[in-house]
Amino acid sequence: MVSVALAGLMEWAKSDCAPAIPDPSALLAQLDDLGCRVVLVDGQPAIRGNTAAITPDLIRMMKHSRDGIIQMLEAAEPSPAHENRSGIRLDPKTGKLHLFGSPDPQWLKEQGWAWDQNRHRFMAPYPHDRDDATPEHMIGGGPRLPDDYPQITYAPDSNEDA
Repeated sequence: MVSVALAGLMEWAKSDCAPAIPDPSALLAQLDDLGCRVVLVDGQPAIRGNTAAITPDLIRMMKHSRDGIIQMLEAAEPSPAHENRSGIRLDPKTGKLHLFGSPDPQWLKEQGWAWDQNRHRFMAPYPHDRDDATPEHMIGGGPRLPDDYPQITYAPDSNEDA
């Protein structure tokens, strides 16, 4: 009886009724929704973040799409020219500005950022710092960055001549 049921299950798994494996980009988006990300470590994918939230089905689908995920991550890696760059990144979801790398403090001051002694970090001009309220929580929507504001602003390299 059990062997008949297992045989039926195996036939079902091989048939078209089996759940399709989604596109690797959809799997990465699903991981992102769970608070996880996939990075390449020595050419192998590694999951970082809230791994406890990942379901066994999602792990199975990721294993099945492993080669596609690796190709997507390799294509998305920054070029070596920008690998050690630093600057300001705009989060499109919140409209907040974030620093990446270690930009020159003088350049940050020129961009309107100010050092906060209490937080021990540079802060973006109000209301664009990550700790400021989002526009939907402000009366009248609050000020917003212009639509053409760049997603990434790189700080000038120290060896570049201005």
